Amino acid sequence: MGERTAKEYLEAEVKRLVEQAREVTRAAEAENRTLTDDERMKVEGLIADTNTLKSRIAEQDDNRRLLEAIEGASSVASGEPTQTDEPAKSIGEGFVKSDGYKRLKARGLTGNWTSGPVEVGAKLTDGAGLSVESITAAGGLLPLQPQVAPLLGPVEEPLSIAALFGQGTATQNSIVYLEETTTQTLLGFQPYSGQSSEADVTAEGGVKPAVFVDFTKRSTSIEKIAAFLPISDEMLEDEPQISTYINGRLTMFVRQAEESYLVNKLLGSGIATADASDLFGGTNNTFDAIAAGILTCQTGAGMNPDAVLIHPVDFWKMATTKDGVNGGYYSGGPYASPASSPWGIRTVVTREAILGFPLVGAFREAATLWRKGGLSVEASNSHSDYFRKNLTALRAEERLGLTVLRPKAFVKVSI
Repeated sequence: MGERTAKEYLEAEVKRLVEQAREVTRAAEAENRTLTDDERMKVEGLIADTNTLKSRIAEQDDNRRLLEAIEGASSVASGEPTQTDEPAKSIGEGFVKSDGYKRLKARGLTGNWTSGPVEVGAKLTDGAGLSVESITAAGGLLPLQPQVAPLLGPVEEPLSIAALFGQGTATQNSIVYLEETTTQTLLGFQPYSGQSSEADVTAEGGVKPAVFVDFTKRSTSIEKIAAFLPISDEMLEDEPQISTYINGRLTMFVRQAEESYLVNKLLGSGIATADASDLFGGTNNTFDAIAAGILTCQTGAGMNPDAVLIHPVDFWKMATTKDGVNGGYYSGGPYASPASSPWGIRTVVTREAILGFPLVGAFREAATLWRKGGLSVEASNSHSDYFRKNLTALRAEERLGLTVLRPKAFVKVSI
């Protein structure tokens, strides 16, 4: 009898003895009486036998852990690679290193099956996308090192929208927050006119100026962002190929869905609008429109914007704008990198932005992106007729939510 079988036998015996003791006490309760001396002795004997069996189970567990520690030390001494020697460096590599994937390959891709969820704890780095921190897979925790992003990259590299927001970790399925709806300051001074005024300062003992801030209690749900791709069983059996596919294609689709969610969430939160022609007059261009957004954010929300989301078509119109005298490009021309920070704020070029309406905002201070857990990857052939076609559904999903604390700090501008 193997160790595992012996442990199962002992656990079954414990359950049987406990059930016998319960039957004795139930009989006394049914008759509305206390236990007799014989019944009490029998129950005490059963409890003693149960404790003895539990001690034997604990002994076996201790022996097993000791053997595993010896084997681990032996493999390190002999130079054999261990799980911690080669930690996963990416989401795809983490999936193929997971217990679920290893068990799947060991049993073969026959019948209906699922790998079980493989959760990848992730954070967004500034413009570098997903950086793996840890993977929890079916049977436990795989030790991973953070994915190290290069210190410098091309300035024209598209930034992730998610990286612009303040970051938070969610522990519940919904987040309650206070949205700042209106701010009114009653100051005791007037604009300077070149003459002294009694209203310039507050007199000693006088009434101090008040600031009124109205809050609206709101809540947002932690929502699921997911994508799945059909792949062949042959791809799933090829570890390097499936790792590369997860890192490249599947992660990209989840990130695209994430950016769409964040932009739509912002647009639906009651943000401000601005038109350069109304503020500055005359005919305006994209530069003027962004300037109008900056001005509206500063005056309407009292905050300095840190980024603008812009559609690729609008961006390249702006990048190819020429002055009317010499015909020179404002951004430096086709042999130079196009300007990525008009008026000193960062530019995120994304197809999720609305064509003709750049979005200027104080992203980091005025809104927070909340994540619950990391990216989870799962494979299964139990979808549609995939079993008959030798296909596998590869699914990735994450959970996140966005709280917009000051909607007026985001401005949709018209070009």
